[in-house]
Amino acid sequence: METTDRYRKAAETGDVDLALSTFADNVVLRSPLTNRVRFTGHDQLRDLLAVAFEHLEDVRFHTDVGDEHTRVVVYRATVRGEDVEEATLLKLEDGLIVEATLFVRTLPGAVAMMDAFGPGIARRNGRPWAARVLSVLSKPLLGMVRSGDRFAVPLAGPKR
Repeated sequence: METTDRYRKAAETGDVDLALSTFADNVVLRSPLTNRVRFTGHDQLRDLLAVAFEHLEDVRFHTDVGDEHTRVVVYRATVRGEDVEEATLLKLEDGLIVEATLFVRTLPGAVAMMDAFGPGIARRNGRPWAARVLSVLSKPLLGMVRSGDRFAVPLAGPKR
């Protein structure tokens, strides 16, 4: 089975071990939210994937393009009721992913991911205090983004 086929199946079924089988031991995954965070190696990626698969619902891939060195896979899902679409740029060597860079839209979906994933990752990294801080800090941002998406953004859109 091709690497991205296994990667897609892992995300759609929430199978952390299958997902890890697609990554090189020294893989680097770049966060879609900040340049300040990246996950390196299977140990760090295992925790991230476990948290992500816990919160992502109804993952549906719709695009997989590229060649044996560079691929882009794109899926739609929901996180805590918010629609998200994530594109992942994958760099491959010898049939394994050595680098993954994630890009997420919509803004409410990206903030819902931050709200869901951040505390879970902090807990898995042995920092329960950071999980509480992240949970508290993300709530106002999530509220503002949801409100803006619902009421303010349509004001700038085309007239109906």
